[in-house]
Amino acid sequence: MTTDGTPKAGMTTYADTAFTGSRPHDLPSGQDLESMGYFHRKALGVRLPLLGPQCREFMAAATNVFELDRLREGSGEQLEKDLAEREPHRRRMWASRADPLVLIASIGAVAGFFGFASLAVAVLWLITDGLSEFGVEMITVQLVYFCLPFFTIWLLCRLLVRSGWFTLKRDTRFYRDTGMVSLWAGRKVGRVELPFAEFEAFASPVSTAVGTIRHRLGLIHRGTGHSVGYPGAQIELWETQLIWEVMQQFMDVSRPLPDIPEFDGTRHLDPVTAEHDRKSGRPARYWLDMDRAHASALHERARKSARAYPWGRTREQALASGWRPSGVGEGDWRVAESA
Repeated sequence: MTTDGTPKAGMTTYADTAFTGSRPHDLPSGQDLESMGYFHRKALGVRLPLLGPQCREFMAAATNVFELDRLREGSGEQLEKDLAEREPHRRRMWASRADPLVLIASIGAVAGFFGFASLAVAVLWLITDGLSEFGVEMITVQLVYFCLPFFTIWLLCRLLVRSGWFTLKRDTRFYRDTGMVSLWAGRKVGRVELPFAEFEAFASPVSTAVGTIRHRLGLIHRGTGHSVGYPGAQIELWETQLIWEVMQQFMDVSRPLPDIPEFDGTRHLDPVTAEHDRKSGRPARYWLDMDRAHASALHERARKSARAYPWGRTREQALASGWRPSGVGEGDWRVAESA
């Protein structure tokens, strides 16, 4: 907001359908776990409570420091262009693995990994065997039959991703300003928009290639049964619960945006967040201007607090039981800067 109370140019306007933290009393019933078979129930996993954000250790999410690095790489005009296109303050997106663009990017990432691994093996042969006849033969095999093909695939995938020929079509989009979730419901139906307030959340078990179990946030719409899943899986259950809190905070227009690097640069365009930052004195570029080592320290402090949180309880109950918040992102900048 400007000093006279008028909205800034480009500031978001909330629709009447925006989510305000409360859910209708006449919501359709959710998933009836008791009537399901054992394997179906196990596949759904743990139902996450609709308590709203209680732990609020948003900086504890594993991707935050990497997101800060990504934003800094595109500083200046490039950053402004990126933020204008993505509008992170009003829209969040979950990519689908079935989307061609995501598939191409995933293939490129795997090819790049094996390409660099092959190059490392070639360098290792050079160091250990030098230019002996056998060493030269092994280095040639690594470079010609492994390194070159993988790097070619990696480069081709990068070019395809940046070409603009492929766009996200099956992704899920969460709109803070309207309170709606836009999702892909299949070829016959196409895209549908459903109120965020009508979704229930589950932490579903996901088996990895080596047999370990991770947890993935999944949302199921009451009534229609349409479901969407977070693109990644977390090692610990509390990390999935934290992602669900971040999504609830992001969609709730009665609360400011989560205080994480992702929103630095556009927080002033969200009315509730702009007013919160004005009253609390939060610096506009709090994360963007922060030293990376300091940001990492705050990230670890938040993770320690989130890991210790008694999940399933309200914040008042947690504080009464002896749990203490980290202070990161809660508006107390003097505490946060002392890490």
